[in-house]
Amino acid sequence: MWKKRMASLMAVMALCGTLAASAADYTILEKTNKVETTVYGTTQTGSLNDRIVGLDTLLNGQNTVDGSIQDKTNELYKDVYGNSGSDLSLLAAVNLMQWQYSGQITEEPILLRVENMETGIDGKPVTGSSLIDRVHSLRRSLLGNKKYVSQAVTIPAGTIVTMRILEDLNSKTAQEGETVRFAVAEDVLVGDVVAIPRGMEAEGTITNARKSGRFGRDGKIEITYHTVRAADGTPVALIVGEKTKEEYKRTAGAVGASAAGAIILGPVGLVGGLFVHGNDVQIPTGTVMYAETKDTTDVVGFRQNGTIDDMKTANMAASGVAVSEAQDAVEVGRADQHSSTAHEGVTPVNLENGSEKTADEQTTVTIHSSNDNVTGEVHE
Repeated sequence: MWKKRMASLMAVMALCGTLAASAADYTILEKTNKVETTVYGTTQTGSLNDRIVGLDTLLNGQNTVDGSIQDKTNELYKDVYGNSGSDLSLLAAVNLMQWQYSGQITEEPILLRVENMETGIDGKPVTGSSLIDRVHSLRRSLLGNKKYVSQAVTIPAGTIVTMRILEDLNSKTAQEGETVRFAVAEDVLVGDVVAIPRGMEAEGTITNARKSGRFGRDGKIEITYHTVRAADGTPVALIVGEKTKEEYKRTAGAVGASAAGAIILGPVGLVGGLFVHGNDVQIPTGTVMYAETKDTTDVVGFRQNGTIDDMKTANMAASGVAVSEAQDAVEVGRADQHSSTAHEGVTPVNLENGSEKTADEQTTVTIHSSNDNVTGEVHE
C-alpha cells in the first residue's frame, strides 16, 4: 500500500512538473506574435517563415539567424526579451533610454519609441541601419561610456509604488470603464537595482463615477489599479493594501489633514493636491497617488553586473505582452501608435483590523468629497 501511494504521489508530482514546465514557455507562433506586437505594435501577415525573416532583417539588418524556424524564433525572442546579465534585452534597453531621455516610459511599440527618440536628438529618424544598431547608437548618445547591465531581483509583496496621475479627473465628467493613466514617480529599488523605473506607465479603470447631486450628495470616483511593468517589461500587479493605507495616512498627517480611518488621497499641501469644486471631486494632473505590489514578483532590473538565464528572463518579460492581431494590409515594419495592455485582477484589502481577504473580491480606490477635505477609501 505504501509503495502504491508513493508511486501515485510521484506520478502526480511528475505531472505537475510537466504542466509547470509547459506553462513557463510559449509556442513558436505565440513567441512570434509577442515579438511582433512589442516591435511593430501588431502581428504581421504572411507565412511564419516570412514573418521570422522580416523580424530578423529588421532587428539585424539582414537574415542572419541560422537553423530551424524554432531556433530562429528563439533567438529573436531572446534578442527582444532575454536579459543575459552582461547586457540588456532590446525591450529593457529601450525602457532604459526612455528613463534617461524623457523620464516617461511609454507602452508604444519599440519602433515608434526609437524613432521618437532619434527625432528628438538628431531631428529625424535613422534609416539604413538595423534596429539593434540604432538602439546601440542611441545608448551611446544618451549614456556615453556609462554602462548598465541586467540583474534578476525579487520585488516583495507590499512594496509601495508612488505614482502621479497623467490627466485631470473630475466626477462631473468621469465615466465608468474609462482608463486612467499614471506614471511611476520614484524608482522602485531592490538594493541598488532599479526594479521599476520612474516614468514607467501604469493604468487603472474607473469602476464607479458619480457627480454631485441634490440633497448634498457628493461626487465620487472609484479607481481600480491593474499592473505596472518592471524595467524588463514584466507585469507587476498593484493593489490598495494596508501599507498603501498607512502611506496615505502618513502623508496626510504631514500636512495636518485628518485621516479619520480612511485613506486621504493627495490632501492640499502635497504636490499636485486634490481640490474640491463645490461637492465634486477634481483630481488635477500630477496628483500623487500610491499603490503596493500584490505579490512577490521576480523581475530583471538595471544594475552594474549579474548573470542570468536569458530564456527564463525572456519568458518573464513576454508574459505581459497582450498580442494585437494583424490588420488588413499591414506592412512589415509599420508600427501602430499603441499596443494593448493586459489587465490583471486585484486582491481585496479590508480596512478593518483582523478581517480576512478572499480571492473573489476586488479592491478599488474610492475618492469622494466632503465638507472638510477630499477622502478615499477601499471599496469591496
